[in-house]
Amino acid sequence: MEGVIHKSIVILALVIGVGSATARPNIVTGTNNSAVDIRAVQAAVDEGGDVILTGHFSFDAVPSTPAGAAYARIVTVSKSVFISGSPDANGDMPTISGGNWPFFIDAAGARVSIRGLRFVGPKAGAIWVYAVAGLSIANCRIEGVISTAEFGVQAGVSGTNLAGGIAVFGDPHPPSVNFPGHPENFSGGMEIVNNYIDMAGQPAALHLGITFFSVGTSPDREVDIHIARNTVLNVTEPAIDLGFISGRILLERNRITTGSVSGPAMNPDAVRILGSGRYLITHNSIDCGWPEPTATGLNVYGNIRSSSNSAVVIDNDVTMSAPEGIAFATNSAGIEIGGVAAGAAAINNRVRGRAAAALSVYDRSGNIPADTTLIGNDFVGFQGSIGDVFVDAGVSGTVIVGPQMRIEDRGSSTTVVTK
Repeated sequence: MEGVIHKSIVILALVIGVGSATARPNIVTGTNNSAVDIRAVQAAVDEGGDVILTGHFSFDAVPSTPAGAAYARIVTVSKSVFISGSPDANGDMPTISGGNWPFFIDAAGARVSIRGLRFVGPKAGAIWVYAVAGLSIANCRIEGVISTAEFGVQAGVSGTNLAGGIAVFGDPHPPSVNFPGHPENFSGGMEIVNNYIDMAGQPAALHLGITFFSVGTSPDREVDIHIARNTVLNVTEPAIDLGFISGRILLERNRITTGSVSGPAMNPDAVRILGSGRYLITHNSIDCGWPEPTATGLNVYGNIRSSSNSAVVIDNDVTMSAPEGIAFATNSAGIEIGGVAAGAAAINNRVRGRAAAALSVYDRSGNIPADTTLIGNDFVGFQGSIGDVFVDAGVSGTVIVGPQMRIEDRGSSTTVVTK
């Protein structure tokens, strides 16, 4: 009997596998009519499985808020689905025009993939991931996101319009003790790769690129995040903003150009790493051109919700291309490690351009980093109003190794080895 049961299970598995492999995808062709397109795409994703979009879609309609939900959107993804774009007869990517959050992923326990789509002029953002257990967003183009006052209110910046390209969070408010978010909404592997995002930032608004806030819980629902080979342009706030991640994050080979337009920036960091998470940040190219005295290319810091974070920043190219004549504040840097970040390392990075310092280890409102390692970084072509390396008062245990450099050391127990 045991052998019969085993044989039956094998046969059933083969049948299921064949069925899955030969299941016909649901193909939806855009009509450029929002009343038709939105209904057709929603029906397709409600079925799950493979959904292929082709042609031109209009999502230019008033968003809806499903019963029991807090946020408006156009299409809700609520189950496992693989959404991909197929070029039309002219070779053009499927294009989705307009729409306040064209795709809102609320798929707890499910895996979702969105690939090969072009978003033109979405409002607030293109893709909001609210809950998921495995995510892939790849090979998409997002162009000219239109900021909204409503999104600003949701994120706690009333009176300021806000826009984002790809957002992964259960609460758009930046995480803090009072706003812990919903990290339990997320688990599994998550990738954001090979996307092109031009936020077309406006001076009166906040435009972010890729954002993860409060994602994953330890120890049973940690996440593995891979953010790679994305191009993010023309932002007025962080191009990549990662805060309070439980799990591992690989941030590699992204190309970031902020542009010269700065908005009402509260934290002008081209890339911001906040709080918990185990980070490897490598081979990224960052050009920070904001005319802001406190701008940083890459800012790694902890705060009161996290006593430590582990970050290795290695082999990145950072250019601080602010116009001449800016009077830089002491917390302006190409790469800054601050707050209660502990045990972080910056190794073999290249910093060019102008700022207060190329590398800075900085006290943020009484939150002080410790045991930071800076090794083999290259400052050729950098002009620092303070120096190449700045170690703030109260900072302890910093190790600096490299060629002859200008160091402003106000900390304690700093070790310097020049060669």
